[in-house]
Amino acid sequence: MPDDDSNSLRKCIELLTNRLQKYRGKSLGEQNTKASLIEPLLEALGWDTRDFEEVHREYKAKRADRPVDYALQLTLKPLVFIEAKGLGENLADRKWISQILSYATVAGVTWCVLTDGDEYRFYNATAPVDAEEKLFCRIRLSDGEHDRAYETLNLISRASIETGTLRNYWKSHFVDRHVHGALARLIIDRDRALIRLLRRQLPDFTAGQIVDSLDRSKITVQSQPASTVAISAAQPKGSARLTKGKEKGAAPKKKRTNIDVTLEQIVKAGLLSAPLSLFRKYKGKMMQATLHADGTVECGGQRYSSCSKAAEYARSTVTGRPMNTNGWSFWQYMDADQKRKELQHARAQFLNGARRT
Repeated sequence: MPDDDSNSLRKCIELLTNRLQKYRGKSLGEQNTKASLIEPLLEALGWDTRDFEEVHREYKAKRADRPVDYALQLTLKPLVFIEAKGLGENLADRKWISQILSYATVAGVTWCVLTDGDEYRFYNATAPVDAEEKLFCRIRLSDGEHDRAYETLNLISRASIETGTLRNYWKSHFVDRHVHGALARLIIDRDRALIRLLRRQLPDFTAGQIVDSLDRSKITVQSQPASTVAISAAQPKGSARLTKGKEKGAAPKKKRTNIDVTLEQIVKAGLLSAPLSLFRKYKGKMMQATLHADGTVECGGQRYSSCSKAAEYARSTVTGRPMNTNGWSFWQYMDADQKRKELQHARAQFLNGARRT
C-alpha cells in the first residue's frame, strides 16, 4: 500500500480499538456494527463503500441465493466475501462458519471473512481440506496488537487483492502450518526416528532421558512470517525483496510456533467443551476420565495436571505398575459429529491455528 494508505489504515485501527473500548459490554446489533466498525475499516483498506461496483452489499450470486453482507469486487467480479455479525457474537458458531463457506463455494469465491467488527477470521473456501482447516488467519483488534492487526487486515486491502498478496500468503501459510504441525507431532508423540536422531547427536544420554527431556521442554519453531514471504512474492521483478531470508542491513523478523500447548488453552479456544468425557479401551478394560475447564483430567477420583499423568494412572490400574504414557494419543473423546477422536487431534487443530485466544 502507498504510504498515505498505510497511515490511513494504522490510524483507523487505533480509532476502532478506542471505539471497541467504549462499546465494551454494549449490544450494538449487526447494522450498528457494520456502520461503526466494519465500513470505516473497509474504507481505510482502500475500498470505496459508496461504489456498488467495488463493495456490493447484500450480494447474491443468483436471485434465489441467500445474501452475503459484503462482496469486495474488482471489475465487477467478487473476490472476497465478508459476513458481519453483531459485536460480541460468537464467531466459532458452526452455523455461521458453514454459512459463509457455503456462500463462497456456491459463488466460486475463494476468500471469505467472518467478523463481529472486533475479531476477523479469514477462510479459504476452496482449499481441499476439512472446514476447520480452511480458517488460516485470525485477528482481534481489542487485543491491542496494532502491528499484527495491520499486517493481517492489509491482506484484504484493495491493493493486496489486486497484486495477489492474499493468494501468496495462503500458499506459504499452508506449507508452514503442515510442516510445523508435523514437527510438533514428532515431538509430542516421541517419534522413534526422532529419538534415534537425537541419540546420535547425544550419545551420552539414554533414550529414556531424551524422552523425559522432551516432556519437560518448551520448544519453539522459528521461521520468517508467511505474510512477509507473500508480500515479497507479490512484488514486481527488480524491486527490493528478501533473498534467502536475508535483507541487507536488516535481520528478517521471526515468528514462533509454540508447541508446548495445554489442555486449558485448547478448551479456552473452543476446540473442546468441558467437562468432556474421555475414554480408552486398554487390554479389554474401558478406561474413563473427565477433562475439566481448567485443563485438569480427573481419573479414579483424582485430578491430574496433565492427560499423560491421568493416562499413566489409568494404565497402572490394569498393569499394576506405573507406565510412561502419552495421554494425547491415549485418551479419546466423541466430537460434535459423534466421531471418535484422540486428544492429539484437538491439539493439532490448535497448532494449525483453528482458533487462538
